Formats: sequence, structure tokens, C-alpha cells
Amino acid sequence: MNKSYYWGEPDISVKFCEPKYQDSVWIAEYENTMSAIAYIIVGALFLPFSRLKKIGLYIIFLGLSTMIMHGTLRYYGQWLDESNMLLLSFETLVQLKKTIPRYIFPIILAFYTYFRETFVVFGLLFAIFQIAIVYLANKKIHIDDWRQKLSIRIYIIIFLISLGFWLADQFYCEKINDIVNGHAVWHIGTALGMFFGFMTFLI
Repeated sequence: MNKSYYWGEPDISVKFCEPKYQDSVWIAEYENTMSAIAYIIVGALFLPFSRLKKIGLYIIFLGLSTMIMHGTLRYYGQWLDESNMLLLSFETLVQLKKTIPRYIFPIILAFYTYFRETFVVFGLLFAIFQIAIVYLANKKIHIDDWRQKLSIRIYIIIFLISLGFWLADQFYCEKINDIVNGHAVWHIGTALGMFFGFMTFLI
């Protein structure tokens, strides 16, 4: 084991552009870790609302698990982070369509865990969730409520822009690394997007 790795040799199945242990001897990816605080802030904003209290808690859990993953770059952190992303997505679907049985999620989680070393499996599951969320949200919003329509559109636009930065971080690391931390932008952008998306439940 390389002694420069405070938490041990990184063993997550996906890599990120940010240099490791550059800004702190005990935080593997400092900017990626700190930017996850955006989730905690957004989650805390929803706690006072009874309808979104559970969602708010899940967003806070996501922020903490994201910090663990980027802070350690260990598999247990990745599992926590991705499991919470799937959990939050599933809970959102349940809020949009109450007839979805909750017993489905443990099956999905078990499937994801079985293929935990194959990041594409998680990516596909998460993408399917997001497509279903946008579809159900567009069906559910009141046709004449411009505020709900606007919130959903803002959520979609911010999410797609954030996804672009995530992809740039993955595939164009050397070109953007000196300009911007694409994955940190993903954290902040998706946190902001979730704020607008979940606001539709309160409008």
C-alpha cells in the first residue's frame, strides 16, 4: 500500500480528474469532497416541509456518502454514494406515482450490488430512473401551472448541463483540468437542479 494514500489504495470502479491528496493529506479529492456540501444544504432546505422531509434527509445522506467516496476513494464510499443516488431516485418516483411498490427497491439494490464492479450497470439504472422521473413529472404537473412547468424545465436544463461537465471530467480530463473541475460542477449543478425539481412538490 502506498503510504501517501491516507485511506488506503483507491479501489473505486470509476476515476475522476481531480489530482489525489493534493490539497489535504487526509482528503483524497478535496474539491469533489467539499462540493458535495451543496447536497447537504439543499436537503436541509426541504426538512421543514413535511411532504419533502424524507426527500430532504435522503439528499443529506447523499451529500455525506458523496463526501465519503471522494474523501477516501474506497469502494465502501462508492457503494454508499451510488446506493443513495438510487434510493433518492426511487423515492422520487414513489412520490410521483404512489402505486409503485417499495419492495422493488431492495431487488434493484441487490442487482446493483451484485454488479458493483461494473460502473455501467449503475449508470444504466440511474439513467432509467432519471428518464422515468422526468416522464412522470411532466405527466403530473398541472397543465396550466406555469410555475411547475418552469421548475421542471429548469431542472432538466441544469441536469443536462451538469451531465456535460461530468462527461468532460471523464473523457477530456487533460483539456479541462486546468480550467474547471467538471465533477465538482456536477455536484453543485445537480444539487441546484434538485432544488428546482423538488420545488414542484411545494408549488
